[in-house]
Amino acid sequence: MIKKKISSGRMTAVFVAVCWMAYSFSYIGRLNFSASMAEMTHSGVLLKSEAGAVTTGFFICYGLGQFLSGWLGDKVPPRYLVFTGLTCSSLINLAISFAPPFALMVALWSANGISQALLWAPICKIVSDRVHSERRQKACTALATTMAGGTLFAYILSALLISAKGWQASFISGAVFTFGAALVWIIVTTRIENKTDKNGIVEERPVFVDDSGEAVPHDEIPSNFIKLLLVSGLMTLAVASGVQGILKDCMSTWVPTFISDMFEMSAVVSILAGTLLPVFGLFGPLMANKIMMKTRDELSSLFILFVISSAALAMLALFGQFSIVISIVALAVTYACSLGQNMFIVGTIPMYFHNVGKVSMITGTLNAVSCLSTAVMSWVTGALVDTTGWGIVMTVWLILSVLAAVSVIFAKRRWNKFRRNLF
Repeated sequence: MIKKKISSGRMTAVFVAVCWMAYSFSYIGRLNFSASMAEMTHSGVLLKSEAGAVTTGFFICYGLGQFLSGWLGDKVPPRYLVFTGLTCSSLINLAISFAPPFALMVALWSANGISQALLWAPICKIVSDRVHSERRQKACTALATTMAGGTLFAYILSALLISAKGWQASFISGAVFTFGAALVWIIVTTRIENKTDKNGIVEERPVFVDDSGEAVPHDEIPSNFIKLLLVSGLMTLAVASGVQGILKDCMSTWVPTFISDMFEMSAVVSILAGTLLPVFGLFGPLMANKIMMKTRDELSSLFILFVISSAALAMLALFGQFSIVISIVALAVTYACSLGQNMFIVGTIPMYFHNVGKVSMITGTLNAVSCLSTAVMSWVTGALVDTTGWGIVMTVWLILSVLAAVSVIFAKRRWNKFRRNLF
């Protein structure tokens, strides 16, 4: 069923703001483990390999949960899914604060992965349902900054709490903020959706027009989901989705530990140094939009972003070990690019599938590839650091970024041809 769009610009802004708040605050209940990891390993609560196992469990369940979330998001009202995810994440964070044994910690944090998986795809779905197409790109750009905003807030808050009260306090704060976000979310979105159902506007499906000004009939869109991925080029683009997930989540997860190990800094100082990544990351979606204005093409813009991140990672691999400034700048540029890449892959591109009712499913699938790749690489990173050191890890990140750029080139022609069938 086609949903009515919000008619008021002011109400749209409030709606996007509450979406931004819900997803940003979810990062406090997710990245607090990353921010606390150095302190937990230094204090003997976990070994580095065990910490890697905990994060791997999270990302595996988060990735698999994306398939479920994507499927449910096109069938169940998204606002209920988001409320459920935030509430469950709050309870799990509270449980972690009691310092359970390693095995139970893996189980709990893996369950948190499933809870957090119920957020992004439904948020994309509700935005595509309720925000007019003329305002949708601005909404996607705003939501793309949630990763940086949430990461920045989570790291600063965790650093302050760990310094004052210990690592357990960061998980208590995660419980408080995620539950507060859940309450605000369900109240505001319910009111706005009810008003929009009564007073909103119906947006007609746009028609593709060729250079002569004549309307062009839409070709048949494959109903089979696997065929849809193949025909659209998204199967190939999944490689880029996996890599951007690694650069965005796996790399940022290990940054405080990387800084602590390489430059012998305290856990708190390492966390605060890691906050420079999300500060730069806030400019990632804006940079991506500037590139998009020049290229007028999502995949060309995506390719440029991977070239930039590859150059930054090459600088990190060659010179990062000699200077903390070079390391942080290279990591910050890579992280900013990853947020721009994320905006296109699991934000802008899935919105094209609004007319065929597959926004949530496409988002969930691409996000699942991203998260499962992150899960594998998080474990690999922990194992490599324990056995060979950070030099090999930095080289692996560089190779993956180059591989992603190549995959975008192969996906571009098929996607551009397919896109006209969607609009």
